[in-house]
Amino acid sequence: MSKIVLTVDNRDKTGKGPARRLRAAGKVPAIFYGKKTEPIKIAVDNHEFRKAVEQAGTNPLFDLQITEKGEVSTRRALLKDRQTRPWDGTLVHLDFLEVFMDESIQVTVPLEFEGKPAGLDKGGMFHVASRELVISCLPDDIPDVIKVDVSGLDIGDSVHVGAITLPKGVVALEDAGVALATLAAPKKEEEAEAEAPTEEAEAGGKTETS
Repeated sequence: MSKIVLTVDNRDKTGKGPARRLRAAGKVPAIFYGKKTEPIKIAVDNHEFRKAVEQAGTNPLFDLQITEKGEVSTRRALLKDRQTRPWDGTLVHLDFLEVFMDESIQVTVPLEFEGKPAGLDKGGMFHVASRELVISCLPDDIPDVIKVDVSGLDIGDSVHVGAITLPKGVVALEDAGVALATLAAPKKEEEAEAEAPTEEAEAGGKTETS
């Protein structure tokens, strides 16, 4: 689990005008909030944030150095939301959620599929249904990635949430029966089955005579 230390500025003014001026100065408007604290409006250095996040893994924890009542305090947080402009990727706003090391939190973690499915050599086609998983765990136990072994998949097989091995302390919050990946039958075989008339269909087209 990566931890990022960021020194942030407090901000009093809100609205589009102040936000534009902050971004022009290389800052990103942000907010820090949690169930045990009142929301605090802050501004984060754009370059420092991007550089730190690029070097960190998935779901890094942030130690925010926030000035409160004239004193600097460290508040641990998880990046809950990142808003960007779709046309140029400019950071518009950041949401930081306060976390406590002894309390479980909910996060989404990427999945990494490992191994060559046994049915590939028979013409099977590997399909990924989901590339991420919603989990719950303590902040220190958040994995960068969850690896899923698919080497045992034969044609027609699927790997489900309930069948994967999770790191210690991690609980999946999705239904155990949800399929994450499937090894489907070859296209030709599927098409042949779809085109082949059933016995009932063939019988339905004939009229019996006595």
